[in-house]
Amino acid sequence: MVELFAAQRTEMVRLAHLIAGSNALAEEIVQEAFVRLRDRWADLVNPGGYLRSMVVNAAREQIRRRGVEQRYARVLARDHLVTGDQEIDETWAAVCRLPERQRAVLALRFYEDLPEAQIAEILGCRVGTVKSNLHRALQRLRKELS
Repeated sequence: MVELFAAQRTEMVRLAHLIAGSNALAEEIVQEAFVRLRDRWADLVNPGGYLRSMVVNAAREQIRRRGVEQRYARVLARDHLVTGDQEIDETWAAVCRLPERQRAVLALRFYEDLPEAQIAEILGCRVGTVKSNLHRALQRLRKELS
């Protein structure tokens, strides 16, 4: 467990940040995932894969929760990447506006460099769904950024 924490913590925080859009939230998500992983450690065949799935699902849940808060409280507190580079900030803002599943697919495909079949397994959907979400996300980003 200690070895997995040392090897995967930073990568999982980055992945959670890419999906959830907040570094502080990403830290909390990953911490909670490791705590839950510890409780199930003896039963797991692939702890690294289980950890990644927990992080992705928790980050997606946070996006859904934010959507509910926005609709009912009219408050959305998203952290934005501030780099001083307008193109990067504009791209990050466009990614943050994508639906949560599309953001998750983008992060898993281009950040984690996972194949579509593995992304489908993590997200609990079909490979075709991954492909269509990836296509729609890239199409929307191209449209917004052109």
